[in-house]
Amino acid sequence: MEKLYDKLILFLCSTIFLISHEFSPYTVLPIIIVICLSSFISFFNKASLNILTYVCYVGLCIYSPNFIFFLPLICYDLVCEAYRYVLLLGVFSIIHALRFFPIFTIFTLLLLTTLAYLLKKRTLELLKAKQDYFQLRDNMMEKADQLRLRNRDLLEKQDYEISNATLNERNRIAREIHDTVGHLLSSSILQIGALLAICKDENMKQNLTNIKDTLSSGMDSIRSSIHNIHEDSMDLQVKLEELVHNFTFCPVILSYNINHDFTMKAKYSILFIIKEALSNVMKHSNATLVTITLNELPGLYQIIIQDNGTEKSSKDASGMGIQSMTERIQSLEGNFYVDTKDGFRIFISLPKQMEIK
Repeated sequence: MEKLYDKLILFLCSTIFLISHEFSPYTVLPIIIVICLSSFISFFNKASLNILTYVCYVGLCIYSPNFIFFLPLICYDLVCEAYRYVLLLGVFSIIHALRFFPIFTIFTLLLLTTLAYLLKKRTLELLKAKQDYFQLRDNMMEKADQLRLRNRDLLEKQDYEISNATLNERNRIAREIHDTVGHLLSSSILQIGALLAICKDENMKQNLTNIKDTLSSGMDSIRSSIHNIHEDSMDLQVKLEELVHNFTFCPVILSYNINHDFTMKAKYSILFIIKEALSNVMKHSNATLVTITLNELPGLYQIIIQDNGTEKSSKDASGMGIQSMTERIQSLEGNFYVDTKDGFRIFISLPKQMEIK
């Protein structure tokens, strides 16, 4: 758009200059031809065509001196280009024009040509500045997006570490309660049981029995609390990631796409099945890649374990490990299926409403 404005300014100046020297019906012809030539140069914008057009224009200036008034407009497209030295051909048209126009007119044309050079140079610098600005803006936006993604990753990692630390602290508290209070209560119950065995006073026996029942009730309550804390503190995704990280036989890709939590029984069953599957890969398969996928579907949860092993020993679907996996899934009222075509695949589906908290 900036180039169009520049060429419009040069065109108006050249037209006014031409009309001030000669105004006749034939004056319109150079104007129309120059508009066509300038449009041709701008449209194709190829070096060879531009040079050819300029040479033709110089010939027109020699044939009809009135064309010399539009020399700045035609030169505008060749200024600051690699082939700008072709502009020297315009000297012949200027020398030829000295035979028809006074020196003042030629000097004014040279000033307009200088104006064309300055306008073109200014426009090129402006376009380069705009290009640099847009590139800088795009780079800054890209950097800002990267920073937002990094901040989001850091926040997610922070939340994950907090959650993991919370779960570890729950496990520690459960162990301490079990190792201290639980052992003390168990010891007290045993001691009271020994006293009941040797005590002959019925009133004393009744009191000791009441104390023993109270301690037993407290022990059961502690056991229940420890079990709940331990159940809540087990993150299946974290355990699976640890399992995959420690498996060094071949690369393992884990995809965990489940938002809800399994019951403790389901967690241990899933861990056992994946451990057994990885153990079978290591013992019987020549696989170079294992893929473990856990998906949440509208009515069920799907688990797929597959490898790319080709050895026949890896495709035995009737071993003790497979039978044990099948029994565990059946205890959860799920379905278990093995496919030995093009590798080894285990398909598991668990009912969503029965084994998910």
